[in-house]
Amino acid sequence: MARRHVSKRDAKGIADERVDNLFELASQAAAQGNDPRAKHYVELALRMQERHKVPAKHKRRYCRECHAFFMPPRTVRVRTGGGRVSMTCLVCGHIQRYPIGRAATR
Repeated sequence: MARRHVSKRDAKGIADERVDNLFELASQAAAQGNDPRAKHYVELALRMQERHKVPAKHKRRYCRECHAFFMPPRTVRVRTGGGRVSMTCLVCGHIQRYPIGRAATR
């Protein structure tokens, strides 16, 4: 049986849809208190995204060090100050900092 050719654009669309689905499953698992399963879903999504870029909407939803799904206040502490947001992973202690800035005008 011959394999159907999938264009790069279609493959990216399929991958983005599956990553969205995996992050939704991770959110549901974390809400139920099943943190290992949420971490597994994040790792599956990241493995899928090795060939495609991770959408920006998902980048702040997991720890880049240990891949724990962020569920405040259980797995992440969020602080603002000094013109930035500091997100501390309560699983591994890794700190992620993001600037708080105005939208650039062009």
